Amino acid sequence: MGSITKSTRTDAATGKPVKVFRAYVRRQGYASKSKVCATAREAKEWLRENDGSANLQRVTSGKTLNKLIDEFVEAPPTKGTRYWQPAPLEFWREQLGAMKVVDISRGDINAAKSALQARPAMCSTPSGPKLTDRKLTAGSINRYLSTLSSVFNFALDRELIETHPMKGGKVQKLTENTGRRRILTADEQDALLKAAKASEWPMLHLFVRMCLTTAGRRGEVLNLRWSDVSIEDSIAVLHVTKNGRARALPLVADVKVALLEAKKVRPLASDFVFFDPKHPERPKNVKTVWTACRKTAGLLNDREDPLDRVYLHSTRHTAVTRMLKGGANLAQAAAVSGHQTLAMLKRYEHLAAADSVELAERLLAGK
Repeated sequence: MGSITKSTRTDAATGKPVKVFRAYVRRQGYASKSKVCATAREAKEWLRENDGSANLQRVTSGKTLNKLIDEFVEAPPTKGTRYWQPAPLEFWREQLGAMKVVDISRGDINAAKSALQARPAMCSTPSGPKLTDRKLTAGSINRYLSTLSSVFNFALDRELIETHPMKGGKVQKLTENTGRRRILTADEQDALLKAAKASEWPMLHLFVRMCLTTAGRRGEVLNLRWSDVSIEDSIAVLHVTKNGRARALPLVADVKVALLEAKKVRPLASDFVFFDPKHPERPKNVKTVWTACRKTAGLLNDREDPLDRVYLHSTRHTAVTRMLKGGANLAQAAAVSGHQTLAMLKRYEHLAAADSVELAERLLAGK
Protein backbone atom coordinates (compact mmCIF):
# COMPACT_ATOMS: atom_id res chain seq x y z
CA MET A 1 0.00 0.00 0.00
CA GLY A 2 1.14 3.60 -0.58
CA SER A 3 2.50 6.05 1.98
CA ILE A 4 4.26 9.43 2.06
CA THR A 5 6.96 10.59 4.49
CA LYS A 6 8.25 14.13 4.97
CA SER A 7 11.89 14.98 5.76
CA THR A 8 14.37 17.87 5.59
CA ARG A 9 17.50 17.88 3.45
CA THR A 10 20.29 20.35 2.83
CA ASP A 11 20.23 21.78 -0.67
CA ALA A 12 23.66 21.11 -2.27
CA ALA A 13 23.65 24.37 -4.26
CA THR A 14 22.44 26.82 -1.60
CA GLY A 15 23.27 25.00 1.65
CA LYS A 16 19.78 25.77 2.94
CA PRO A 17 17.39 23.19 4.43
CA VAL A 18 14.53 22.18 2.16
CA LYS A 19 11.51 19.93 2.72
CA VAL A 20 11.16 16.82 0.54
CA PHE A 21 8.44 14.16 0.29
CA ARG A 22 9.15 10.50 -0.40
CA ALA A 23 6.31 8.38 -1.79
CA TYR A 24 6.44 4.61 -1.13
CA VAL A 25 4.50 1.72 -2.61
CA ARG A 26 4.80 -1.57 -0.70
CA ARG A 27 2.68 -4.63 -1.53
CA GLN A 28 3.02 -8.28 -0.54
CA GLY A 29 4.48 -10.29 -3.41
CA TYR A 30 5.76 -7.23 -5.33
CA ALA A 31 9.02 -5.25 -5.39
CA SER A 32 8.72 -1.94 -3.49
CA LYS A 33 8.92 1.39 -5.37
CA SER A 34 9.61 4.92 -4.12
CA LYS A 35 10.27 8.46 -5.39
CA VAL A 36 11.48 11.70 -3.78
CA CYS A 37 9.20 14.64 -4.64
CA ALA A 38 9.51 18.37 -4.01
CA THR A 39 5.90 18.77 -2.88
CA ALA A 40 3.24 16.69 -1.17
CA ARG A 41 0.97 17.22 -4.16
CA GLU A 42 3.59 15.77 -6.50
CA ALA A 43 4.05 12.77 -4.17
CA LYS A 44 0.29 12.11 -4.07
CA GLU A 45 0.10 12.29 -7.86
CA TRP A 46 2.95 9.78 -8.17
CA LEU A 47 1.14 7.41 -5.77
CA ARG A 48 -2.06 7.60 -7.83
CA GLU A 49 -0.10 6.61 -10.92
CA ASN A 50 1.93 3.81 -9.31
CA ASP A 51 -0.15 2.32 -6.47
CA GLY A 52 -1.58 -0.44 -8.66
CA SER A 53 -0.51 -4.06 -9.17
CA ALA A 54 -0.12 -3.48 -12.93
CA ASN A 55 2.64 -0.95 -12.25
CA LEU A 56 4.57 -3.16 -9.82
CA GLN A 57 6.99 -5.99 -10.46
CA ARG A 58 6.13 -9.33 -8.93
CA VAL A 59 8.72 -11.08 -6.81
CA THR A 60 8.80 -14.86 -6.61
CA SER A 61 10.48 -15.26 -3.26
CA GLY A 62 8.53 -16.94 -0.47
CA LYS A 63 7.04 -20.31 0.35
CA THR A 64 5.74 -22.77 -2.16
CA LEU A 65 2.26 -24.17 -1.62
CA ASN A 66 3.84 -27.54 -0.77
CA LYS A 67 5.82 -25.97 2.06
CA LEU A 68 2.79 -24.00 3.25
CA ILE A 69 0.64 -27.15 3.35
CA ASP A 70 3.31 -28.92 5.42
CA GLU A 71 3.15 -26.11 7.99
CA PHE A 72 -0.65 -25.94 7.78
CA VAL A 73 -1.06 -29.63 8.66
CA GLU A 74 1.29 -29.35 11.65
CA ALA A 75 -0.18 -26.12 13.07
CA PRO A 76 -3.01 -26.08 15.65
CA PRO A 77 -6.37 -25.30 13.98
CA THR A 78 -7.77 -21.79 14.38
CA LYS A 79 -10.85 -19.98 13.12
CA GLY A 80 -10.94 -20.29 9.34
CA THR A 81 -8.42 -23.15 9.18
CA ARG A 82 -10.29 -25.97 10.94
CA TYR A 83 -11.86 -27.58 7.87
CA TRP A 84 -9.61 -29.69 5.65
CA GLN A 85 -9.35 -33.22 4.30
CA PRO A 86 -6.23 -35.20 3.33
CA ALA A 87 -7.27 -36.17 -0.22
CA PRO A 88 -7.98 -32.58 -1.34
CA LEU A 89 -4.65 -31.43 0.10
CA GLU A 90 -2.87 -34.00 -2.06
CA PHE A 91 -4.79 -32.79 -5.12
CA TRP A 92 -3.72 -29.18 -4.53
CA ARG A 93 -0.12 -30.31 -4.05
CA GLU A 94 -0.35 -32.08 -7.39
CA GLN A 95 -1.87 -29.09 -9.19
CA LEU A 96 -0.21 -26.06 -7.55
CA GLY A 97 2.33 -27.37 -5.06
CA ALA A 98 5.46 -26.11 -6.84
CA MET A 99 4.13 -22.55 -7.21
CA LYS A 100 4.97 -19.73 -4.83
CA VAL A 101 1.95 -18.94 -2.65
CA VAL A 102 2.07 -15.24 -3.62
CA ASP A 103 1.92 -16.19 -7.30
CA ILE A 104 -1.22 -18.37 -7.12
CA SER A 105 -4.08 -16.50 -8.76
CA ARG A 106 -7.81 -17.14 -9.06
CA GLY A 107 -7.13 -18.19 -12.65
CA ASP A 108 -4.80 -20.95 -11.44
CA ILE A 109 -7.39 -22.14 -8.94
CA ASN A 110 -10.27 -22.02 -11.43
CA ALA A 111 -8.20 -24.03 -13.92
CA ALA A 112 -7.61 -26.67 -11.25
CA LYS A 113 -11.32 -26.62 -10.41
CA SER A 114 -12.09 -27.39 -14.06
CA ALA A 115 -9.72 -30.37 -13.82
CA LEU A 116 -11.65 -31.54 -10.76
CA GLN A 117 -14.94 -31.37 -12.65
CA ALA A 118 -13.52 -33.77 -15.24
CA ARG A 119 -12.03 -36.10 -12.65
CA PRO A 120 -13.59 -39.56 -12.12
CA ALA A 121 -14.89 -40.40 -8.66
CA MET A 122 -13.30 -43.20 -6.66
CA CYS A 123 -14.99 -46.07 -4.88
CA SER A 124 -13.73 -48.39 -2.16
CA THR A 125 -13.20 -52.05 -3.02
CA PRO A 126 -11.65 -54.94 -1.06
CA SER A 127 -8.48 -54.55 -3.13
CA GLY A 128 -8.28 -50.78 -2.61
CA PRO A 129 -9.73 -47.57 -4.16
CA LYS A 130 -10.70 -47.80 -7.83
CA LEU A 131 -11.88 -45.32 -10.47
CA THR A 132 -15.54 -45.29 -11.45
CA ASP A 133 -17.29 -44.04 -14.58
CA ARG A 134 -18.91 -41.23 -12.55
CA LYS A 135 -17.57 -37.72 -12.14
CA LEU A 136 -16.97 -36.05 -8.80
CA THR A 137 -20.14 -34.48 -7.42
CA ALA A 138 -20.52 -30.75 -6.90
CA GLY A 139 -20.45 -31.36 -3.15
CA SER A 140 -17.13 -33.20 -3.36
CA ILE A 141 -15.59 -30.44 -5.48
CA ASN A 142 -16.77 -27.84 -2.98
CA ARG A 143 -15.02 -29.78 -0.19
CA TYR A 144 -11.79 -29.56 -2.22
CA LEU A 145 -12.26 -25.80 -2.55
CA SER A 146 -13.01 -25.41 1.14
CA THR A 147 -9.80 -27.23 2.03
CA LEU A 148 -7.73 -24.89 -0.16
CA SER A 149 -9.53 -21.87 1.30
CA SER A 150 -8.47 -22.98 4.78
CA VAL A 151 -4.85 -23.11 3.60
CA PHE A 152 -5.08 -19.55 2.27
CA ASN A 153 -6.69 -18.39 5.52
CA PHE A 154 -3.65 -19.88 7.26
CA ALA A 155 -1.37 -17.91 4.90
CA LEU A 156 -3.32 -14.70 5.61
CA ASP A 157 -2.94 -15.20 9.36
CA ARG A 158 0.84 -15.40 8.90
CA GLU A 159 0.90 -12.41 6.53
CA LEU A 160 2.34 -14.51 3.71
CA ILE A 161 -0.28 -13.09 1.35
CA GLU A 162 -2.10 -9.76 1.36
CA THR A 163 -5.40 -10.91 -0.13
CA HIS A 164 -7.21 -14.23 -0.28
CA PRO A 165 -7.33 -15.33 -3.96
CA MET A 166 -10.62 -17.19 -3.50
CA LYS A 167 -12.73 -14.67 -1.58
CA GLY A 168 -15.09 -12.03 -2.91
CA GLY A 169 -16.55 -14.28 -5.59
CA LYS A 170 -13.20 -14.82 -7.31
CA VAL A 171 -13.63 -18.61 -7.17
CA GLN A 172 -17.26 -19.73 -7.25
CA LYS A 173 -18.42 -22.89 -5.51
CA LEU A 174 -20.70 -25.22 -7.43
CA THR A 175 -24.42 -25.57 -6.79
CA GLU A 176 -25.00 -28.78 -4.87
CA ASN A 177 -28.03 -31.00 -5.13
CA THR A 178 -29.92 -31.86 -1.97
CA GLY A 179 -28.29 -35.30 -1.80
CA ARG A 180 -29.96 -38.61 -1.10
CA ARG A 181 -33.09 -37.86 0.87
CA ARG A 182 -34.47 -41.27 1.85
CA ILE A 183 -35.18 -41.82 5.53
CA LEU A 184 -36.27 -45.33 6.43
CA THR A 185 -39.59 -45.70 8.24
CA ALA A 186 -39.80 -48.10 11.18
CA ASP A 187 -41.56 -50.65 8.94
CA GLU A 188 -38.91 -50.33 6.22
CA GLN A 189 -36.15 -50.72 8.76
CA ASP A 190 -37.78 -53.88 10.15
CA ALA A 191 -38.22 -55.25 6.61
CA LEU A 192 -34.54 -54.69 5.84
CA LEU A 193 -33.38 -56.34 9.05
CA LYS A 194 -35.70 -59.31 8.47
CA ALA A 195 -34.38 -59.72 4.92
CA ALA A 196 -30.80 -59.36 6.16
CA LYS A 197 -31.34 -62.15 8.70
CA ALA A 198 -32.41 -64.46 5.84
CA SER A 199 -29.37 -63.54 3.69
CA GLU A 200 -26.92 -66.13 2.42
CA TRP A 201 -24.22 -64.12 4.22
CA PRO A 202 -24.84 -64.70 7.94
CA MET A 203 -23.14 -61.43 8.99
CA LEU A 204 -25.45 -59.16 6.96
CA HIS A 205 -27.96 -58.67 9.79
CA LEU A 206 -25.24 -57.48 12.18
CA PHE A 207 -23.73 -55.28 9.47
CA VAL A 208 -27.05 -53.53 8.71
CA ARG A 209 -27.87 -53.22 12.39
CA MET A 210 -24.51 -51.58 13.07
CA CYS A 211 -25.03 -49.14 10.18
CA LEU A 212 -28.40 -48.18 11.65
CA THR A 213 -27.16 -47.75 15.23
CA THR A 214 -23.74 -46.13 14.68
CA ALA A 215 -24.46 -43.77 11.74
CA GLY A 216 -21.24 -45.17 10.31
CA ARG A 217 -20.29 -44.99 6.66
CA ARG A 218 -20.27 -48.25 4.71
CA GLY A 219 -16.46 -48.36 4.45
CA GLU A 220 -16.00 -47.51 8.12
CA VAL A 221 -18.16 -50.41 9.26
CA LEU A 222 -16.92 -52.88 6.64
CA ASN A 223 -13.25 -52.24 7.44
CA LEU A 224 -13.72 -52.61 11.18
CA ARG A 225 -11.17 -54.93 12.82
CA TRP A 226 -11.53 -56.95 15.99
CA SER A 227 -8.48 -55.19 17.39
CA ASP A 228 -10.50 -51.93 17.22
CA VAL A 229 -13.56 -53.32 19.04
CA SER A 230 -13.90 -52.84 22.80
CA ILE A 231 -17.09 -54.55 23.87
CA GLU A 232 -16.37 -53.71 27.53
CA ASP A 233 -16.32 -49.99 26.67
CA SER A 234 -19.21 -50.30 24.17
CA ILE A 235 -17.19 -48.67 21.36
CA ALA A 236 -15.35 -49.52 18.16
CA VAL A 237 -12.49 -47.15 17.38
CA LEU A 238 -12.07 -45.85 13.83
CA HIS A 239 -8.44 -44.76 13.53
CA VAL A 240 -8.79 -43.38 9.99
CA THR A 241 -12.05 -41.95 8.64
CA LYS A 242 -13.12 -40.10 5.49
CA ASN A 243 -12.09 -36.75 6.97
CA GLY A 244 -8.83 -38.08 8.37
CA ARG A 245 -9.88 -37.88 12.03
CA ALA A 246 -10.26 -40.78 14.48
CA ARG A 247 -13.58 -41.37 16.22
CA ALA A 248 -15.48 -44.06 18.12
CA LEU A 249 -18.61 -45.88 16.98
CA PRO A 250 -21.12 -46.55 19.79
CA LEU A 251 -22.13 -50.18 20.29
CA VAL A 252 -25.68 -50.68 21.57
CA ALA A 253 -26.62 -53.68 23.71
CA ASP A 254 -27.94 -56.06 21.00
CA VAL A 255 -25.00 -55.25 18.73
CA LYS A 256 -22.57 -56.14 21.52
CA VAL A 257 -24.31 -59.49 22.01
CA ALA A 258 -24.12 -60.24 18.29
CA LEU A 259 -20.45 -59.23 18.18
CA LEU A 260 -19.62 -61.59 21.04
CA GLU A 261 -21.29 -64.45 19.13
CA ALA A 262 -19.51 -63.53 15.89
CA LYS A 263 -16.16 -63.37 17.65
CA LYS A 264 -16.50 -67.03 18.73
CA VAL A 265 -16.58 -68.26 15.12
CA ARG A 266 -14.22 -65.78 13.43
CA PRO A 267 -11.40 -67.33 11.34
CA LEU A 268 -7.92 -67.12 12.86
CA ALA A 269 -6.57 -65.85 9.53
CA SER A 270 -8.61 -62.63 9.64
CA ASP A 271 -8.90 -59.63 11.94
CA PHE A 272 -11.81 -58.14 9.98
CA VAL A 273 -15.18 -58.28 11.74
CA PHE A 274 -17.01 -58.44 8.39
CA PHE A 275 -14.57 -60.69 6.53
CA ASP A 276 -15.07 -62.27 3.12
CA PRO A 277 -15.67 -66.01 3.74
CA LYS A 278 -13.75 -66.91 0.57
CA HIS A 279 -10.92 -64.46 1.29
CA PRO A 280 -10.74 -63.94 5.08
CA GLU A 281 -7.77 -61.61 4.74
CA ARG A 282 -10.02 -58.86 3.36
CA PRO A 283 -13.46 -57.40 4.13
CA LYS A 284 -16.62 -58.63 2.42
CA ASN A 285 -17.87 -56.99 -0.78
CA VAL A 286 -21.51 -56.53 0.20
CA LYS A 287 -22.84 -55.27 -3.13
CA THR A 288 -24.58 -58.51 -4.18
CA VAL A 289 -26.02 -59.47 -0.78
CA TRP A 290 -27.18 -55.89 -0.11
CA THR A 291 -29.00 -55.77 -3.46
CA ALA A 292 -30.69 -59.08 -2.67
CA CYS A 293 -31.64 -57.79 0.78
CA ARG A 294 -33.35 -54.69 -0.62
CA LYS A 295 -35.15 -56.79 -3.21
CA THR A 296 -36.47 -59.21 -0.56
CA ALA A 297 -37.59 -56.26 1.58
CA GLY A 298 -39.39 -54.68 -1.39
CA LEU A 299 -37.06 -51.66 -1.32
CA LEU A 300 -35.01 -52.11 -4.50
CA ASN A 301 -35.63 -49.18 -6.90
CA ASP A 302 -39.01 -48.66 -5.24
CA ARG A 303 -39.19 -44.98 -6.17
CA GLU A 304 -38.75 -43.18 -9.48
CA ASP A 305 -36.31 -40.52 -8.29
CA PRO A 306 -32.88 -42.14 -7.62
CA LEU A 307 -32.28 -39.67 -4.76
CA ASP A 308 -35.34 -41.11 -3.00
CA ARG A 309 -34.32 -44.75 -3.27
CA VAL A 310 -32.79 -46.89 -0.52
CA TYR A 311 -29.01 -47.17 -0.50
CA LEU A 312 -26.61 -48.14 2.26
CA HIS A 313 -26.12 -44.43 2.89
CA SER A 314 -29.82 -44.33 3.77
CA THR A 315 -28.98 -46.12 7.01
CA ARG A 316 -26.57 -43.33 7.97
CA HIS A 317 -29.07 -40.68 6.91
CA THR A 318 -31.79 -42.40 8.92
CA ALA A 319 -29.61 -42.71 12.04
CA VAL A 320 -28.60 -39.05 12.03
CA THR A 321 -32.14 -37.85 11.37
CA ARG A 322 -33.52 -40.03 14.18
CA MET A 323 -30.98 -38.58 16.61
CA LEU A 324 -31.96 -35.02 15.71
CA LYS A 325 -35.69 -35.72 15.81
CA GLY A 326 -35.19 -37.51 19.12
CA GLY A 327 -33.79 -34.39 20.76
CA ALA A 328 -30.04 -34.49 20.10
CA ASN A 329 -28.48 -31.20 19.04
CA LEU A 330 -26.19 -30.86 16.04
CA ALA A 331 -22.99 -31.09 18.10
CA GLN A 332 -24.17 -34.29 19.81
CA ALA A 333 -25.16 -35.88 16.49
CA ALA A 334 -21.82 -34.87 14.95
CA ALA A 335 -19.96 -36.62 17.79
CA VAL A 336 -21.65 -39.88 16.76
CA SER A 337 -21.70 -39.48 12.97
CA GLY A 338 -18.23 -37.95 12.57
CA HIS A 339 -19.32 -34.99 10.46
CA GLN A 340 -16.43 -32.53 10.60
CA THR A 341 -18.51 -29.35 10.50
CA LEU A 342 -22.00 -28.58 11.79
CA ALA A 343 -22.77 -26.91 8.45
CA MET A 344 -22.38 -30.28 6.69
CA LEU A 345 -24.61 -31.95 9.27
CA LYS A 346 -27.40 -29.38 8.82
CA ARG A 347 -28.27 -31.07 5.50
CA TYR A 348 -29.79 -33.86 7.63
CA GLU A 349 -31.82 -31.52 9.80
CA HIS A 350 -35.16 -31.75 8.03
CA LEU A 351 -38.60 -32.79 9.20
CA ALA A 352 -41.45 -34.52 7.42
CA ALA A 353 -44.68 -32.62 6.93
CA ALA A 354 -46.39 -34.56 9.72
CA ASP A 355 -43.60 -33.59 12.12
CA SER A 356 -44.00 -29.94 11.15
CA VAL A 357 -47.76 -30.06 11.81
CA GLU A 358 -47.24 -31.72 15.20
CA LEU A 359 -44.63 -29.10 16.18
CA ALA A 360 -46.90 -26.24 15.07
CA GLU A 361 -49.83 -27.59 17.08
CA ARG A 362 -47.69 -28.09 20.17
CA LEU A 363 -45.51 -24.97 20.08
CA LEU A 364 -47.15 -22.34 17.88
CA ALA A 365 -50.92 -22.73 18.10
CA GLY A 366 -51.13 -21.03 21.50
CA LYS A 367 -52.87 -23.94 23.18
